[in-house]
Order: sequence, then C-alpha cells, then structure tokens
Amino acid sequence: MIEVSVIIPTYNRKSILKSCLEALVNQDYPKDRYEIIVVDDGSTDGTQEMIEKFRPPCRFQYLRQEKRVGLPRLRNIGIKKGRGGIIIFVDSDVIVKKDFINQHMRYHRKGDVIVNGQLIYISNIKEVGKKRKGLFDISYNSFSTANVSCRRKFLIKAGGFDERLLAYGWEDLELGYRLRKLGLRKIKNPLAIGYHYKEKKAFHDLEAICQKEKMRGKSGALYYKKYRTLKIKLATKCNPLFFLACGLIPMGKWLNSKLGRKVLSMTSKYAYFLFVGLLKLVACHYYMEGFREGMRE
Repeated sequence: MIEVSVIIPTYNRKSILKSCLEALVNQDYPKDRYEIIVVDDGSTDGTQEMIEKFRPPCRFQYLRQEKRVGLPRLRNIGIKKGRGGIIIFVDSDVIVKKDFINQHMRYHRKGDVIVNGQLIYISNIKEVGKKRKGLFDISYNSFSTANVSCRRKFLIKAGGFDERLLAYGWEDLELGYRLRKLGLRKIKNPLAIGYHYKEKKAFHDLEAICQKEKMRGKSGALYYKKYRTLKIKLATKCNPLFFLACGLIPMGKWLNSKLGRKVLSMTSKYAYFLFVGLLKLVACHYYMEGFREGMRE
C-alpha cells in the first residue's frame, strides 16, 4: 500500500535530478509504501533519456509535459496522480538524507499538520552530509515546496496550487496560507534534512536574475491582491533591503547601469561576498519594479 507520494517538478536539471532521485530511492522507509513522481516541464537537456534508464526499487512515475506549463500546474498534476495519503514536495535540486521520509512521517502520525523540513544550502555536491547548518526560519506562513509535506486530502480541499500564479515565486506560500485557514498547524522538523544545491552566482547571471525577480514581484502583487491583508502585504513588500534598493538613491537600478555593471564585474572577481550583497540590491529593485507592475495590471 502506497502511503507517501514524493512529488518533484523539474526543468533542465538532469545532473542534479539524478542525485536527487538516488537519495530518494535509498530511503530507510519501506520501498512498497512510497512512490516518487517526477513531473517534467518539457526538459530539453536529456532528462527524459536519463529517466528511461532509471530502475528504482520503489514505485515511480514520470509525467512529461511537452509544453511548459509552470510550477503550480506541475505540482497539481503530481497531486492528482499521487496514490499516497501524504504528499511530500521536493525540488529537483534537493538531495535528502536517508531518513528523510521517516522524519516527515513522524509528525503526520500525530495529527493534521504541515511539516516543513530543514534546507541546508550548498554550492558543491561534496558538501552533502558534511555541512550542518541551515537557515533559521521565522516566517509566519511558510510552505516551502523545496521540502514540505501535507495530507493529500487537505491539498485537494484547499484547491491545490493557484495556476494563475505562473510567474516565479509565491505560489507555495499562497497555498500554505489557504491550508492554514483550514486549521492546519505548521511544524518545523529540523531533522527532515534536504541539501539544496545552488551554484554560486556569477556576473553573467545578472540579466536572468533581474527577469526572475521581476516575475517574482508580479506574483507577489497577485498574491497580495487576492487577499489584501496586512500580513501578506508585509510578507510581499517589506524586505529591509528595499529601502536601499529603491529609496531616494535607488542603488539596485544604478548597479545595472554601465558604471554599476563595472563595479559588479570587479567585485565578482575580487570580493565575492560584496558582490553577493550588491546583487541582492539589484534583485530587490527589480522585484519591486515587478510588484508595481503587478499592482497596476
């Protein structure tokens, strides 16, 4: 009997997805009680060919979408096709520990809850199992689909992910907000560990970061307009860095000017820590630009 469905949306992450899957098939949870569902948003990097050679010991589904449909739709497809009463969402660049499923299930045996696992960010695969510290989560309505679980019946009752939030970001927190309104408690289990692989940012990533943050800002505006509560306004619009990025001296915009780009290029080579900080200011500026556009639409 399948008790748990692990849902993994993916797009062009063949290499890290392989490591993600290898960790999930080597769980200490009974192999006949969980399944893995990969929902592919039309990858063009050989993901399908890699999956066709994959021979997992547990039940496995590969659901390929030929046209890109976006993360909310991918996860809803996984919910619909899943057989488990418990759904665990994992990103395709997360590599979990051997007791990962067991750690999520510990809390679901006690009641109706949202279980958020612990994410430990790494920039090198060799850090898996070695790096020990993750980020401290103080968010009110956290439902981070990189590492979270919930009973399938509540995901269905809440209506699943809002597929209108196609732009990057906020679709997971928005669903978490609706789940909380159903009365589910949020619990953090720091022992449900996933190592979240993120390549170090480089100067040539600048344009992609600007576009991504602008899309995230638009999603933030849609999320806020849907409910218009103070808590959601604070969550989507009150990053302390926004003052520096978009204030009287809009540093975020200046850093994407000709001179600002020279500063970014230089710091990326000789002062990486400073480069990361400046890049955050750029991201904040374009997030707020997207937010304002989203509010006008």
